[in-house]
Amino acid sequence: MIVRINGVTPISPKDLKPVRGVSGRFTVPTDDGAPSATGALQALTSVDMLLAIASVDDEAERRRQMASHAAAGLDALEALDQAEDDEIRREKAEQLSEWAQGVPEDGHPEITRILRQIELRALIEIAKIERDGD
Repeated sequence: MIVRINGVTPISPKDLKPVRGVSGRFTVPTDDGAPSATGALQALTSVDMLLAIASVDDEAERRRQMASHAAAGLDALEALDQAEDDEIRREKAEQLSEWAQGVPEDGHPEITRILRQIELRALIEIAKIERDGD
């Protein structure tokens, strides 16, 4: 899994190394009594990073579940197509109907579009079986 994090990590004074051969250095006077903001900033950055990772993981999990649901629908359509006995076809059509009722409404737009196409094909096959059964 690849996680991309965009952000700047604050640099603390201890991360800076002196450069050899440089005679003068610029220094910023510090007030020893004032609290340093770098610790709070680093903690905030860490929390933001964790929230970003969690949101990426949630989205990836939702896409994975939708793709798995689409694969199950295709498998159900294939099982219906391969069924030779009318009773088995009706049973497979019932399973396909149950699958179609569980199609998620929200999520990744491209996967949702594919799921809708599979759902439409499933409903057409179910209608054919109902028509032939009457």
